[in-house]
Amino acid sequence: MKINPVLKNESKLATRSIKFTLVLLFYVGFLSLISLVIFKSSVINSDYSAGLNLQSVPEIYAELAIIQAILLLFIVPALVSTAICGEREKQTLDVLLSTRMTPLSIVLGKLYASVSRVILLIICSIPVYSLTLLIGGIDLKNILLLNLFFIITTIFVGALGVFISTVIKTSRASTVVTYFSVLFIFIGIVIITLVYMLFKDYGTISYSDVKLPIISFISPTFGFISLLGSQLGCENFMFGNAVEYMTKNGYIISMAFQLIFSAIFVKLAAYKLNPLNKKKKRW
Repeated sequence: MKINPVLKNESKLATRSIKFTLVLLFYVGFLSLISLVIFKSSVINSDYSAGLNLQSVPEIYAELAIIQAILLLFIVPALVSTAICGEREKQTLDVLLSTRMTPLSIVLGKLYASVSRVILLIICSIPVYSLTLLIGGIDLKNILLLNLFFIITTIFVGALGVFISTVIKTSRASTVVTYFSVLFIFIGIVIITLVYMLFKDYGTISYSDVKLPIISFISPTFGFISLLGSQLGCENFMFGNAVEYMTKNGYIISMAFQLIFSAIFVKLAAYKLNPLNKKKKRW
């Protein structure tokens, strides 16, 4: 099996870099420290005669998942926002385009290289969740499904970042635009959706009858909430009884949306990177 040359080269540079090693150490160490703090405050009672508060185990799982999601929200854009424009600034992009590699393979190589490092972070964080497995209440299936959702979201954000780095020429501007775009998708769409739900049928029906628009699951935030709600057995904790089906299956819809838009962003990035398309525009 032939490995993408860009992926191969980027992987070698990443594994030899002390910077990524420190990021991995900080990432796993921080999650481990947070898990111990949450475990001590939630599970271990101050009164030792009372034993362990095992009902708090799902709370540990949910809090760890939320903290990990926030960390990934800031890490992934930083790794992908300069994928293409960084090569342009180093004046090596023309060299890549002059090889036998197609623009699509260059984009995919950059995307795979960036995403693979984040996937390594996600995989290394799985043992941190083993604390909930040992105590009980959360099974391995839930942890693997959560990490699969994180990986798909990483691919989605990575594809968006690579596309932006192809369109924007400088690394600084690309990083800023990528972060703003990610914040809009993860937070802005949520705010817009909640405002829409609030005013659409305001004063006519109860809140529990307001349906969450399926298009809102473009934001991975709703899919993440849906996944946690489904795993913890509280599907209706946010959206009401009328959208129980949506909250149970919302994370599946969200992952489907993310994969579709990831493919679109990759194709657009490859089209934008292709120098032949620029020549066509001139003519």
